[in-house]
Amino acid sequence: MKAVYLVFFRLEEKKSIEIGALGEIEFEPGIYIYAGSAMNSVEKRIERHFSEVENTHWHIDYFSSVAEAVDYLVVPENSSFECMLADTVSKVGEPVEDFGCSDCNCNAHLLRVD
Repeated sequence: MKAVYLVFFRLEEKKSIEIGALGEIEFEPGIYIYAGSAMNSVEKRIERHFSEVENTHWHIDYFSSVAEAVDYLVVPENSSFECMLADTVSKVGEPVEDFGCSDCNCNAHLLRVD
């Protein structure tokens, strides 16, 4: 199934995490929401976020190796809605600058919410 999605992560304590080319980022404890898309097999992409990943490819792979995935929401839409989801969440969340948005003009696709 093709879809856009949100995955909710919990980070229990303050943590400094190496995020690929973004380098070392310090994350405060809390709930984080990641906006993503999968234009082929969203089920496998969601499963990836809830599993241990052997080969880190995306920014979220680095983060999900430390934070716990706790829930998700899937919306059967095309990839153009990924940025709309990220923008909507940004109205209530604090963006992790440049995270997960190397192929668009968004500030971030990972946001921390209270």
